[in-house]
Amino acid sequence: MILVNVFTLLALVHFSRAAEICCGTTGCFNYSPPFASLPLPTCPVDCNIRYMMYTRANRDVGQEFNENSVPAVFNPALRTVFTAHGWNSDASSSWQNGMKNVLLDREDINVVTVDWGTCARLLNYPKAASNTRTVGAQNALVFSNLLGVAGSSPSRMWCMGHSLGAHVCGHTGMKMPTGSELGRVTGLDPAGPSFEPNSDVTVGINPTSGTFVDIIHTDTTYGTIRNLGHIDFYPTGGASQPGCLLSDLYNEDNYDKMTDDDEIELHNICDHGRAHEFMVESVKNDCFRATQRCTDYNSLPGSCTACGGCGAFPCAFMGYAADASCNKSGMYYLTVTAAAPFCTN
Repeated sequence: MILVNVFTLLALVHFSRAAEICCGTTGCFNYSPPFASLPLPTCPVDCNIRYMMYTRANRDVGQEFNENSVPAVFNPALRTVFTAHGWNSDASSSWQNGMKNVLLDREDINVVTVDWGTCARLLNYPKAASNTRTVGAQNALVFSNLLGVAGSSPSRMWCMGHSLGAHVCGHTGMKMPTGSELGRVTGLDPAGPSFEPNSDVTVGINPTSGTFVDIIHTDTTYGTIRNLGHIDFYPTGGASQPGCLLSDLYNEDNYDKMTDDDEIELHNICDHGRAHEFMVESVKNDCFRATQRCTDYNSLPGSCTACGGCGAFPCAFMGYAADASCNKSGMYYLTVTAAAPFCTN
């Protein structure tokens, strides 16, 4: 199926501008910087956001809950991770289900899939990008309820999102009350369009989104190359990934049917999706070991030099174990392979 190029959508979409929109308990949203270039978002009540919690006791059938309820399976003593999908998707995305399963295999944990598909599956990409603000605000209410009513700890709270989902998690963290900052926020190739042109990184995921913010960059068409976390990882430079060559994305029977634009589109989609594939593999095995620290994301690996670790540990782990890295800040380059598990170590 031919995918619509996001930049064509950005050129075609027009929107009217009201002063602000107020959304009850999530507050009001306006065009104050850094949001002047985006349309106003949709209120959460109109996004039909669904939260499903999975644990080792109910790994196949989630328990639905919201900002006013706590699922019976929730264990406040365990770490809780929310996963958020990106544009033109919903919680049925294969990566969220795969992530849920590998996390439960590795750790006794509470996993929550966030389904904001009603406000993500839009041809109007800038509107979907803006909706990350209100979905993030709603997430913050749900997190806060787990903290206040169920008695969990902010340090055990983790939000992980891909593409626009990364910015959902970013806004979630920024909306948390003072003293309840999320322990970890992870951006899996955060979306670039509608965000990267803005010099103010608080338009989306950024270091203020959580106590520890880690980013994996894999594509520069749908993602972004600029550093947005406390620690940023650039596998093969963060622009394109091994195994996403055009020959890997179609067979000879389909070749004659594809235009040049189709080929480029498929290549970029593959690169963009590698971020969540890398994260899944990292949960299975802490094998993404970064040994080169960099100073300029526009010069990779040219600006990188070897970095020391701590004893047997490398200077940084990309993915699941990033928060256990010897170094928890900076930009890191590492090599990956073309096929799972993708690690070279």
